[in-house]
Amino acid sequence: MTRAFIAALLFVALAPPAVCAQDADPLNSAACKAAREALESVFDDPGLSRQARAGRLGLARENAAAACLGRSAGQRERSGAPVPAQAVPAPAITAGRLSPAPLPAPAPPAPPLAISRPAAITTCDPAGCWDSEGRRLNNMGPLLIGPRGPCTLQGGLVNCP
Repeated sequence: MTRAFIAALLFVALAPPAVCAQDADPLNSAACKAAREALESVFDDPGLSRQARAGRLGLARENAAAACLGRSAGQRERSGAPVPAQAVPAPAITAGRLSPAPLPAPAPPAPPLAISRPAAITTCDPAGCWDSEGRRLNNMGPLLIGPRGPCTLQGGLVNCP
């Protein structure tokens, strides 16, 4: 660390006077102060319209940048600094009167369930019977079993679920 300190000390001591001398601060110059006062006067003038103020403000900003920062007029800084917001008129939106949405039409009533009519037994054999609808009903003890379960037998008619 002492070597670095000694090297820095030697550099400052042996440097030519032009490197060590600093120019006058441009932010404290008379031209910069005058440009800043002109910029502030744009804000303080109540008689300006919005458009006139925007035009004078842009010109005063450019003059202040040229006097205080050493930039030429119209030259923008490219450091990614944000650009000031511009005044945009509010949108003119008119709220119309909304009518209520029509109610959906009621659903039609469900059709009545089909009533199953008992089928007649046409023929029987030792394993089961055939009914008038073409279904095979198998014997299971004293019951006849249809495709969906046990059937009830009343005389010559059979009712299967």
